[in-house]
Amino acid sequence: MSVQQLPASTVHVMLGDCSAADARSVFAVLSGRFTADPEGAAEPHESASGRPTVWTALFDTAGDPRDPGGPVVELSGQPTVEAQGGPLATRHLREALGAAFTVHELGTEAGDQEVQMKLRLDSSTAHETRSA
Repeated sequence: MSVQQLPASTVHVMLGDCSAADARSVFAVLSGRFTADPEGAAEPHESASGRPTVWTALFDTAGDPRDPGGPVVELSGQPTVEAQGGPLATRHLREALGAAFTVHELGTEAGDQEVQMKLRLDSSTAHETRSA
């Protein structure tokens, strides 16, 4: 079995604890700043199964991030974001989220070449970063 090695600029993002509309909003913010993997670009939608849903996407944070511009994004809940990737890539992703939402840090684990972080977002207009 071969494992595909992703570029250091790639971040795997998983969204949970949120509606499909909030998942679309978060992914729209990230897609506005970074290149999204077209194969993982399925449109978030509600599942009829009643089980928890997690939405995933890959983003390439290489190069200059695009101007975030656009209207303030409102969320109906507080989505949980789990991100995994290289230190610089996850930092860029976190900065992009911080420009659009209030980010609450729930935890971070750093290894030699990879960072895993868990965040909670809300659409408070203060846009300040807090540790939870």
